Amino acid sequence: MSSNLPSPNPYAQQLETIGFLATGIAHDFSNLLTSIVGQTSLALATLPQDNVARSHIEKAMQAAEFAAELTRQLLTYANSEDAPDELIDLNQLVNDNISLLNTILLKSVSLQLDLANSLPPIEARRAHIQQIVMNLLINAAESIEDGKGIVLLRTGLETICDNEKRYSFVNGRSPVPGPCIYLQITDTGCGMTRQQLQKIFSPFYTTKPTGRGLGLSTVLDLVGFYQGGITVESQTDLGTTFCVFLPLPSQLGLMPKQTLLH
Repeated sequence: MSSNLPSPNPYAQQLETIGFLATGIAHDFSNLLTSIVGQTSLALATLPQDNVARSHIEKAMQAAEFAAELTRQLLTYANSEDAPDELIDLNQLVNDNISLLNTILLKSVSLQLDLANSLPPIEARRAHIQQIVMNLLINAAESIEDGKGIVLLRTGLETICDNEKRYSFVNGRSPVPGPCIYLQITDTGCGMTRQQLQKIFSPFYTTKPTGRGLGLSTVLDLVGFYQGGITVESQTDLGTTFCVFLPLPSQLGLMPKQTLLH
């Protein structure tokens, strides 16, 4: 008997399986780190202040606490996908995840922040906004082929007008007119040709040998879900700038959200 149900997506099922596995490992790793931090604290408490081993144990303690913080951030990210929309301070989200953001980049790549003061909140799922930030940063980091360069993350507030002419939005999809928060990520990487720019948001298109071509298409999908828009400017050997515009909650009420494609 035939079924009208859609065939399952093998790639999506594989990602889900990997996600469950990674979450389980992260929980176990978090428990191990808690034990390491606890035992290290006890060791420090028994050592005299002038003991030569004390500085080495303190460094081990700092490393374990840093690893524990990364693990907590990963678990928050993994477990927030089904969470309801909430009011999110984009600057605070970036600052809360700064250690995780830095792990995306090579040590020779400098992450610089230029965060606007007193940004109004956006209304969204935290996991969705984290996906947008992470995917754009990963894309920027991977474009720096020699491993040395700068990635600049900038935030701000911009008002989008009806029939906006200042920006060339991807696929002609402009944000809902009105005030928008923007996230701009600029890299000093290899840049892209005009032909590549026309394809980068297509699912499964990638210029990287190990890429899957889903990062930027996911960003485009999520931004569209929140009635936002994306611009991209790039020149070969001069780097690339992506800018995401997300409407404020008052603007989102004017139009229904789109349906996510994945």
